[in-house]
Amino acid sequence: MPALLVYLLFGQAVAWRLLPGFRAAVKGWLGLVFGCVALMWLPCLPAFFLGFTLTAQYIALALAGAAALALLPWKKAPALRKLGQLSPPETTRSDRVGALMSLLATAFCGYLLYTHVLLPHADGSLWVGQSTYGDLAMHLGFVESLYRQGTFPPEYSILPGQQIDYPFLVDAASAGLRFFGLSLRTSVIVPSLFMLMAVFYGFWLLADKLTEKLGPTAAAWALFVFNGGFGFLYFLGGKYNLTTLLSGFYVTPTNLVDEDLRWVNVVCDMLIPQRTTMAGWCVGLAAIYLLVTVLERSVAGGNCRRQTLALAVTAGAMPMIHTHTFLALGVLSAVWFFAWLGKARRAGTVRALVTNYVLYGAVCMLLALPQLLRWTFDAAGTGRLIWFNPGWVHGDTPWLLFWIINGGVVFCAMLPMMAFLRGDRLRLFSGAAALFILGNLVAFQPNPYDDNKLLYIWYMIADILVCGWLWELQVRVRPRALAQAAAAIFLALGVLSGTLTMLREAVSEYQLFSQDQVAAADFIIADTPADSLFLTSTDHTNPVAVLAGRNILCGAGMYLYYHGVDYGQREAQVAEMYKGGESFEALAAHYGVDYVYISPSELSKYAVDRDYFSARYPLIYDQGGISIFQIS
Repeated sequence: MPALLVYLLFGQAVAWRLLPGFRAAVKGWLGLVFGCVALMWLPCLPAFFLGFTLTAQYIALALAGAAALALLPWKKAPALRKLGQLSPPETTRSDRVGALMSLLATAFCGYLLYTHVLLPHADGSLWVGQSTYGDLAMHLGFVESLYRQGTFPPEYSILPGQQIDYPFLVDAASAGLRFFGLSLRTSVIVPSLFMLMAVFYGFWLLADKLTEKLGPTAAAWALFVFNGGFGFLYFLGGKYNLTTLLSGFYVTPTNLVDEDLRWVNVVCDMLIPQRTTMAGWCVGLAAIYLLVTVLERSVAGGNCRRQTLALAVTAGAMPMIHTHTFLALGVLSAVWFFAWLGKARRAGTVRALVTNYVLYGAVCMLLALPQLLRWTFDAAGTGRLIWFNPGWVHGDTPWLLFWIINGGVVFCAMLPMMAFLRGDRLRLFSGAAALFILGNLVAFQPNPYDDNKLLYIWYMIADILVCGWLWELQVRVRPRALAQAAAAIFLALGVLSGTLTMLREAVSEYQLFSQDQVAAADFIIADTPADSLFLTSTDHTNPVAVLAGRNILCGAGMYLYYHGVDYGQREAQVAEMYKGGESFEALAAHYGVDYVYISPSELSKYAVDRDYFSARYPLIYDQGGISIFQIS
């Protein structure tokens, strides 16, 4: 924890020293974001030369601490003034309400993280929730293999020799905290809480900036956090009901594939299980806020060099934090430049706008291009990562009806709103519309569903604009009681599906690892080298890769396929090797297999010749139905 606090202090020092033009709440939030960026990036810089080791962690920590101390305003600090005489920073009512609401949302997410990230039961088994049953194991494997093996840039422990091109920095942050005594479970939970707070408060502050009123800000925030379409209508009786919702696996009003419900709740299906999305939105919301600020101040002719540099560095750090959010920011930056260019011409400030954009683009690409060349472009060349996909993921439902059902009240209100948009609101919406069109035409991963990471950026902006527009309409309605009732119904319809999904998520629990699997992982950690290679099944619930951080010959296709990695040959070889014989001998020598792991999972999936291994290799572990044979 002290290490994490050093990075957070560094972030606050940067924000308060270099961005004096923002009010206290905004600087505090941006400082939190900058601290999270430092936590993810700084340890990786020395790791390129030293490996992901304790030495690299201490160097990064020393850099962050020294920079924080250097940035503190020592000359301006009242050295002898008592703390009681210092006046608190000025905040608006919206700032305070937003902070409270964001803390409450973070507390709920904290409960989900507590119950959904390797929650130990009395028998020693480890449990998760509905949303973390799938994605979490991959992230835990990234964290633990990076911590145990120290290979940097990291490779897949579930496909050794293959570089990880997937954005891994949020998992590198957790791996770094492992060196300072945090458990695997705690290293995932603790930084997530800070990033989640940054997401919730960042969205509030962005909505406050764009609407300048508490009412529409609060409404937009609620429709973001509790988002969902009209899926609740399917649960009014008949095929689906409250019982099936609270007990089924992904039978929710926001995630029901059989009924074309695909607009998932951001808390339950994006922020909690998808750590890269959480980190991407943490940084991305700050970048969008800074981008809007730079556009406004450039057109107004003001000096915004510091804000531009802050934007450029924040954006430049994003590709390996979350590539989709970086792409979304790039689209917004391009569209908004041309959208604001006409206004700049009328104001006579085109030069200021162009100069700031050139600075922004140059610094951003100076930082981003090495990441894109090292990882992103490599990933784009290894699989079907960019392809024409009209209609996103709608099935048999007509496209417009699909979006009405899934997009709910925000999408329905957006349609008439577009006819009334003028000025800066139209300019803002142009960027959101570009993302919506792009997400409905082009897929950027083998799984087209993942384009929602672009589409949610559209939704954030559209949500804020819709609430601002409706707020202006409802204040003109008389009697006031009618306007208030209409607003209440609108919000209720907008949050009901998300609220039901959150209730389901809060009570969900599934066993990820049994007591026997945990015991086997403990043995592997204690009694095998960190760089050992194991032959195991390809299940995603693999204790060797996830809990012990060891390499396995081939892991789950549910991860590798959607990362564009070719794993088919090795997956077939795993099945062949468990038969023993000459095929095993040749392939084990080729890959350098050190251990063979046999558990009920392998016995159920493959034609395992256990007698072959027993006759030829030492049995070093045999407990709870799990056997480990030493090969090398």
